[in-house]
Amino acid sequence: MIFRATIDAFVLSPETAAAFESLKADGAFAMARIAVHPGGLAAAADAYAARPTPQLVVVEEADDDATMLARLDRLAEVCDPGTRVIVIGRLNDIDLFRTLMARGVGEYLVTPVETPRLAAAIARLFADPDAAPRGKVLAFWGARGGVGASTLAQNVAHALGRRLGEAAIYLDLDLAFGTSLLAFNVDPRQTAVDLLSQPERLDAVLLDRLMVTYDDAVRVLAAPADPHHAATATLDGVDRLLDLAATMAPAVVADLPRAWCDWTAHVLAAAHETVVVATPDLAALRETKTMLDAIGPRRAAGAPARVALNKLDAYRKTQLSPKDFAETLGVDPALALPFEPQLFGEAANTGQMLAAVARGHKVVEQIGGFAERLVGRAAGRKAPANPLLRLLRR
Repeated sequence: MIFRATIDAFVLSPETAAAFESLKADGAFAMARIAVHPGGLAAAADAYAARPTPQLVVVEEADDDATMLARLDRLAEVCDPGTRVIVIGRLNDIDLFRTLMARGVGEYLVTPVETPRLAAAIARLFADPDAAPRGKVLAFWGARGGVGASTLAQNVAHALGRRLGEAAIYLDLDLAFGTSLLAFNVDPRQTAVDLLSQPERLDAVLLDRLMVTYDDAVRVLAAPADPHHAATATLDGVDRLLDLAATMAPAVVADLPRAWCDWTAHVLAAAHETVVVATPDLAALRETKTMLDAIGPRRAAGAPARVALNKLDAYRKTQLSPKDFAETLGVDPALALPFEPQLFGEAANTGQMLAAVARGHKVVEQIGGFAERLVGRAAGRKAPANPLLRLLRR
């Protein structure tokens, strides 16, 4: 979610000022206007004596609680209705916290304040209590072309829909070269371009109408696979699409093009889970490390990106091992799929998911287990009860 808010921060310490400067680089605040001013709480009341207040005012106070409350009363006199306030202070006192909440303060943060904690506090403040429950957004990125990122993303979406008992949403955001039309063997009348070209028209009814269902497990928003539409996607449009899709399914799989721009960088940083797919070779290892180094700092408030290795043992004598990846990247691959050309080839040529071609295959089970780990939920399947155990419990 991108916050389209105006935020004024009145700070005292260099550490708090640095936290706000880092917040400006956070993809979730790419469209927010954040202004940082010196002087703390005392300066805030004077600043708004002759001008309107923004949507959010964040003030830092270093004096005692009595001084803090007196200055807050002055600020309240000049604040416009609807302005939210976050207070940053050095006092860790539950009574002070309750007093501030009773006076209408949105959040109270004890110094020192780091960027992730600041971002989380703002997110809570602007959260809609009446909004629908939000599903998890999973972003997939291929370290190189041909590593199988789209195939994995499609089959993860299918596995989630079957295992969670509710259809997942698969968004093919590779508008120029997406494979969803062939992979799911669908022929929709409209595609993602029709949404992203006019993001202001986007709503649940329109999105629902443009998606097609595959196997009652996945709702697919297909890409046209037309290079002429590659530039259609924008940061605002993609963010609105993901934000809406997350209210319509327990899991949303975003299949990204291998193109670095503002909106792909935002999705990779803001998704609940980001998966970088690679093959076990040196070039893919280099690109994976480059990607992890690029998005790692931007995912400070989220889970670290995961690495999935595909096509293991295609070239046994020359391939790198999962251990080589772990030692270089500092993270163990979360998934390692063997090279199974017959299985993947049959699925691709018939426009089906792997589970439809070979249900129970080891690769299908691997992908299913990986999918469940990504959303942090299991399907709730129980092993058949052993009748002998029931006798022993009597």
